[in-house]
Amino acid sequence: MYRLIFILLFGLIGISATHLYLIDKSQTLILFTQAENPVISTKDIDEIRTLAQSMKIDFVLKNEANGLPESVTTLPSLYFQNRKGRSRYYGRYKNISRLKNFIRTSKLAHQKDLPNLKKSMLVWKSGRADVTAPIKMTDLSGEIAADFDQKNFRAEAAKSIASGMTKFQLLPEHNLTKNTRSFYFNIYPYLDECDKLTLTTEIYSQYNCVTPVYTKMNAPIASGKWKKRTAIFEEAGRLIEAEIMRQIETSKLGDAFQVVSEAVAVIDWKALNINTDKPAETIVKKQDTSNTKLGQKWQVAPRINDDEPIIIFSFLPPVDNYAGEVKALSGQLTLNDNLSMQDATGKFTVDIADVTMGADDFDNEVQNKMLKMSLFPDAYFEFTAIKGSNTPLQVGQSEQLTVQGTFKMLGISIPIDVDTTIEPFINKKDELRLQVNCTFQLPLFDKFSVKGPDGPSPAKDILQFYMQFELITQ
Repeated sequence: MYRLIFILLFGLIGISATHLYLIDKSQTLILFTQAENPVISTKDIDEIRTLAQSMKIDFVLKNEANGLPESVTTLPSLYFQNRKGRSRYYGRYKNISRLKNFIRTSKLAHQKDLPNLKKSMLVWKSGRADVTAPIKMTDLSGEIAADFDQKNFRAEAAKSIASGMTKFQLLPEHNLTKNTRSFYFNIYPYLDECDKLTLTTEIYSQYNCVTPVYTKMNAPIASGKWKKRTAIFEEAGRLIEAEIMRQIETSKLGDAFQVVSEAVAVIDWKALNINTDKPAETIVKKQDTSNTKLGQKWQVAPRINDDEPIIIFSFLPPVDNYAGEVKALSGQLTLNDNLSMQDATGKFTVDIADVTMGADDFDNEVQNKMLKMSLFPDAYFEFTAIKGSNTPLQVGQSEQLTVQGTFKMLGISIPIDVDTTIEPFINKKDELRLQVNCTFQLPLFDKFSVKGPDGPSPAKDILQFYMQFELITQ
């Protein structure tokens, strides 16, 4: 499900000669929980609070007693907000490293809520919440006829599974949102030579497609004669639903939750009195740039603030909750003799080991299985041409450009265009730098044959990137 892969490019942004050093006081991590007997423990709350403090952001704890925003449908729920917007954390609340990754990526770009319509979906509607249980069923294997109708078999099996459940109903279609909670399950049907049907299964949290939360593979979850297959699938449905409910109520991994009752008052986000719209305070430093001379050769500067990401990536909405970060970047930029970006050259590289989604099992999946790190330890972007002004770069003046180049990953090279902005500035230590930023999209499936998460095309097939970093003279 997490078929994420990494990519890199180059881009630039600037700040004026009268440089503004932002102190953003509107960065807040909000935890919503129950007023009484919360699912989340005091220890877990303390660990989340400690994370927020370590990242120098506000932490706000709210319970349902005084009402909740309409989008809060299950508890606990975590949101990060700053002046750019607000995003809901998609992950286990006990996974602190993934939560940290979420906060870092959300600082640069927030999620968008677009329709994600699914066909033939098991749905449990309770209170404000929609809980889904997608079925992933393999073809019937074993002793079957050559002309056996697998499609019809799977459709009838799904109906039988649903009829064995008391909470979940099989709907012809259902729209998933960022607030939908899910446990999906795999069903493996097998028919032996004695006409015995056996069903084995795995159940997964929506937050981890690598390690199941429940398995019944060595012994079947249900079995019996082929002619009783309807009852066999109904029994499997009953047992799978019971296990999903047990995970919802008692999971120790961070999957447990309670639905928000319809009786809980709906309030506006502004009623929470959190600094959502509070502008950043600014400290203005006047600088004399009249005698400032730019160098011709530049390189990526060491990071000053580890709390600010330099490269983040995600799939397109509505599956942009699948997001990650690239922790380090190296590279050089050489301006032309006129000290402009026209015909400038550059190459920027990342190590695949620096690609992370904030969880060790996901990182192993991405780095080793998807990106094949042992064979292709890095990826790079190299300029081939630049469309833009031939005006020499000057402190306090930005240039809008399109950087054309070759991106290479997994041994495959493709051309990409990147819209960029570049502007020199002098930082608070009176150091001359280029501050950089850009966004771009990569056709992941079409060009690299890498499958994305479960979702609609083209959203699941394209990665979007956001980048910001600084360059210093060599």
